[in-house]
Amino acid sequence: LLSQWAGFAFAGDSCRVQMPQSLETAIAKKFPAYRLPLETDNLAEDVAYDRKQGGKGCLGVATADFDGSRTKDYLLGLTSKNGPSGLAVVALSTKSGWRFHTISSETEDNRSRLYVVATKPGRYAWSEAMEWTGEGVRPGAMKCPHWGAMVGATESTGFVYCYMKGKWSSVQASD
Repeated sequence: LLSQWAGFAFAGDSCRVQMPQSLETAIAKKFPAYRLPLETDNLAEDVAYDRKQGGKGCLGVATADFDGSRTKDYLLGLTSKNGPSGLAVVALSTKSGWRFHTISSETEDNRSRLYVVATKPGRYAWSEAMEWTGEGVRPGAMKCPHWGAMVGATESTGFVYCYMKGKWSSVQASD
């Protein structure tokens, strides 16, 4: 009875309704320390703001063709089962199932502020709003020929990732 109630509680969640069962099963197997995102993983004010801007209220799921294969792929902000952290994962659809890529940023320590967004094909450059410390190599720009994956923390920073030639490139695009 409890498992039926839990399934019913998730049925109307704006994140869960976006994901196919095959993806849910594969995520549970590949990332056992994490669970799929729920709308309630994010702060209520962030969800309300997303809806006010025309979104669905789910900040943990985005869909697009991230690898140029003309199939629907998923960008997910997974939630740790033990603690407040999250994990950004891209699930690329293949003929044999799902191929997973973990993409990281500095935003995953606080899952309640983590968001994921699909970004249109185009040029992405290091945000001029970012203060440059002069340490390391200054981030440049990249041109993404297909949809990109943006991972960030609300009211903070965001990174755009682009899958090109079998690897992910990224640039910090907002602050």
